Amino acid sequence: MHRYLLLFALLIPGPGHGAEPVRVAVAANFRATLEQLNPLFQQQTGYQVELSSASTGVLVSQILHGAPFDLFFSADRQAAFVVADAGVATPRDQPFCYAVGTLVLAGGNGRLSQLGDPALSLAIANPATAPYGAAAMAVLERPEFREGRDRKLLRGANVLQAYQFWHSGAADLALLPAAMAPRATPVPPAWHRPLEQFALAL
Repeated sequence: MHRYLLLFALLIPGPGHGAEPVRVAVAANFRATLEQLNPLFQQQTGYQVELSSASTGVLVSQILHGAPFDLFFSADRQAAFVVADAGVATPRDQPFCYAVGTLVLAGGNGRLSQLGDPALSLAIANPATAPYGAAAMAVLERPEFREGRDRKLLRGANVLQAYQFWHSGAADLALLPAAMAPRATPVPPAWHRPLEQFALAL
């Protein structure tokens, strides 16, 4: 937790007493961590932090269309570099990796073989805009899970909504970030692209 606090401090210049709030665009999977850090960060730096959370793809679109954010915490590498290459990031800063995510299977009996059971509904984040959703789809496309392709598949706008589908009982299973379901079954990292999470100053 303290390394993320240090990361915040490195991204923000100088003490912030009386300064404008720091506007942070954060991927849904990392929002809870930043919410926990917020009070301590404010106490130590004097900055107020305003969090805006959505799927990474939605945040990229908002940033490229002029949304006034100061920091961007992406859930993958590519999105951060898309923003940097568009020229809207701070020129002196380049995207850097702040975490490597883990995909897990929550619910059921804890066995990954359940992904091949069409009787079990599954919640994932939208693969078009959420890196964890894209990773989930890569897992579901594996040959051993072919029989599960006719299942009920609930696609949340982001990982938080996918979690809510599962937590409420609307879905039997969910493919989620490990931070949202720490006791769930890890998915082998080789089954999907690395979930390297990048940040940059805007």
